Amino acid sequence: MKFAGPVVVVGGGLAGMAAAARLAKAGHSVELVEAADRLGGCWAPYPLDPYQRERFELPPSGALADDAPSILGFPAPFRDLFRKSGRPFDAELQRLGYSLVPASPARHVFPDGATLLLPTDRGEQYAVLRQSYGVGVAERWRSLVDRLDNVWQTVRPLGLEAELRGRSQLDSRVRRTLQPRRSIEQLAREVDHPHLAAIIRSVAYRLGSTPRRTPAWCAVELSVARTFGRWTINGPDVGRSSVLVDALAGRLAQRRVRVRLGARVNGVVVEDGRATGVLVGSERIDAAAVVCTVDPWQLYDALLPPTTARAERRAVHRLHPALAPRVSHRVLPQQCAEVTETVHHRFPGRGAGGPRVEYARPYGAGTLLSSHDYAAATPTASAGAAWDGFASWLRRPPISSEVTGVFVAGPFSRGGSQPSQTVLSGALASYGAHDYLNQALRL
Repeated sequence: MKFAGPVVVVGGGLAGMAAAARLAKAGHSVELVEAADRLGGCWAPYPLDPYQRERFELPPSGALADDAPSILGFPAPFRDLFRKSGRPFDAELQRLGYSLVPASPARHVFPDGATLLLPTDRGEQYAVLRQSYGVGVAERWRSLVDRLDNVWQTVRPLGLEAELRGRSQLDSRVRRTLQPRRSIEQLAREVDHPHLAAIIRSVAYRLGSTPRRTPAWCAVELSVARTFGRWTINGPDVGRSSVLVDALAGRLAQRRVRVRLGARVNGVVVEDGRATGVLVGSERIDAAAVVCTVDPWQLYDALLPPTTARAERRAVHRLHPALAPRVSHRVLPQQCAEVTETVHHRFPGRGAGGPRVEYARPYGAGTLLSSHDYAAATPTASAGAAWDGFASWLRRPPISSEVTGVFVAGPFSRGGSQPSQTVLSGALASYGAHDYLNQALRL
């Protein structure tokens, strides 16, 4: 069987760019269609308000900001993406004048005025917590994160390194490890210390959910941070994570991916149960396969025909958009020495519980202070799907859709909503589309 047209990737965020780069490297013709005027989605770089620049006369001309976190964890998926789509990650960054370097520990600020600099190294964490809170608290924290290391090994094949296709993969061994009845809130209470409980609760908020609704196993982010450390971009724009978008855009150009900006897909053409194209305005683009990285409510309610993917559509209708923080920027006249992250925690019962996370990075001769306020978070479809207990895991759309030839990736995927997890969902979608096309050629 021979298909007409390229693989069409709908959406130019991290997942779409990752899928397009891999598919092009695998030898497929790829066309990426993005409704906005730039690539990167919520990671897209943009200039600050000119008033901010002119007031202090600090940044060099053309300096950019973004809404991405300045501190990154788990860089392996980015490294794998660049290695398997062309030039290795570090070499690509170096070509652009950048590098990925270790970041300083997060500074946690609590409502009672206490502060805590929490390293990621296991031994250093224990030493800092023992000095700050005593041996008992330090041992409880170490034991908790050690258990989460086992959780990490369990969840890796469940949507990160391979597709999570259905309930059969969540067998009794998996359930014993993940303990589906427990929530982040319960885990926070069990640690029996208000400061550490606040750090645990903040995991749920930063995943776009609330502690009571988020399964306890999602605290695996604490294990990931301890295992893989914290990283930031070094170079002309220190701490600007959207440099990775610039690098990916260059990779797409190198791999001859046709990118159409300012073009909105308004339908996926399905014929005889198989995706055969997409509609961009009144134009039809034939497609050998379609990778959709737009939010699932748009995909199932607006793009796919209503008679298709009924089970997935019902499941998606039981999901709610994740809570995205309100992001704001200020330019300060004094320059900071390095990229820092400060987490201002709020205890339960004192207003909205979500933390405010501040990133400070050198910006020209001054400092760019970016605030991500989770207390002012709003439901945002592009941020992914909010947790609503363990059962909501399988309500998220699978990578391989019910519609033959349609593959789904993004922060709403079963692998998770963090940037690295979103990149991995794009990888899984590219593998699925590649295998689908190769199998069709053999028929």
